[in-house]
Amino acid sequence: MTYLILEWTGTDLVASRFFTRAGELVFQERESRPAASEADLAAALRELAPSDDDCRPVLAIPLGRLFSREIDLPIQERAKLRLLLPLELKGETALENEDLVFDGLPLAAEGKVLALWARKREIAHLVQACTEAGIDPEVVTTAPIHWEELLSPDEAEAALAVTDGTALAVYGNGKPLFFRALGSDEGELSRTLAALEMARQVRIERLFWHGSPVGNAPAEAEGVPMLALPTDSLAAAFGGDEAAARENAGAWALARALQTGRIGTFRAGELAWTRGREQLKRRLRIPAILTVLLLLLLAADAGIRYTMVKRDLTSVNASIAALYREVFPGRKKSVDELGELKAEIRRLGAAGAGSHILDTLRGLAKAKGDDVTGLFEVEIDGTAVRLKGDARSTQAVSQYRDRLASVLADAEVGQITAKPDGSVTFSLRGTISEVAK
Repeated sequence: MTYLILEWTGTDLVASRFFTRAGELVFQERESRPAASEADLAAALRELAPSDDDCRPVLAIPLGRLFSREIDLPIQERAKLRLLLPLELKGETALENEDLVFDGLPLAAEGKVLALWARKREIAHLVQACTEAGIDPEVVTTAPIHWEELLSPDEAEAALAVTDGTALAVYGNGKPLFFRALGSDEGELSRTLAALEMARQVRIERLFWHGSPVGNAPAEAEGVPMLALPTDSLAAAFGGDEAAARENAGAWALARALQTGRIGTFRAGELAWTRGREQLKRRLRIPAILTVLLLLLLAADAGIRYTMVKRDLTSVNASIAALYREVFPGRKKSVDELGELKAEIRRLGAAGAGSHILDTLRGLAKAKGDDVTGLFEVEIDGTAVRLKGDARSTQAVSQYRDRLASVLADAEVGQITAKPDGSVTFSLRGTISEVAK
């Protein structure tokens, strides 16, 4: 991930690039081009290399191009401030709220907020100039309200000020107190500090300079000596080069604020940044397609499994029907074939081991001989036996009855039906003899 920080000072466009290594910002390069007007700015932007999908651009405009006011609003979340400030300032600005974009910054004084706003048309023109140059800024803001990132923990309790010659930021107990754009008049900084002390009884203990070399800054302002900005918190990003760290401190503060999510922006509503949303859609497109394909495969698999199970059930039902017809050839129609087979099995089992069903069946088969060609139905109910079969002749039926004397007692031949080939179909009944038992 790279961060492209575009700082427009009103006279120059400074483009600084940072990349991340192990979660820390590392300075990559800096280039500067003259840009005294918006037309010059657009031309300078076109000379820069376009940003890619892995780049997060930020456009910082001069604080003097914004309008600001301190108001009472006990809200700390900047996203909520951007929504509420148009309502709080309705009717109190020179332009209608529909023509403005807002941002807000909570101040050190409890319940105080610095309200910032700009002309929507001006911000739109700047965004368009960047977009036409192939750079779509994720954020449009101003650098001074993010200089809090430059303060080290050792300076959190002091009343101090930070300046780069174009703006002044004052902090108390590590929290923002006051912001002001500075003109080209060398005495404006001293007058601002004096007015701040008189109006708010805030005496600045230390004044830090960054941007151009500190030697180019005044030696003091309102009796406060001008000090070089400590670089303990950002020197690592510049490889220990303190001069480069101070020169690019404003850009580093913007990159750091963007990285941590503490950055403010005027890109909201109609000017909201949508490229990130489109990038997210593109990243999610392939996972979404794969998810749909997975669901289709799961549905197809479920359909195939259902078809196979249905086919197996049909095969099982056909097997049950065939088995039923073999067991009960005389029954033409059945409501519940499986139920009848289970009932018959239970009935056979209920007869107990003393019924000697297998011995009886073995005896019936052994006595059959060659003259009885087959038994196609045998029904055993307790000790009562009824059977049907085919024989070569009526005499063969009588002989079969006689041979069953050791198996069946009181065996009687029932109906005998002759077939065209001379064979007969017969029925026979009797009771299991005591010898068979």
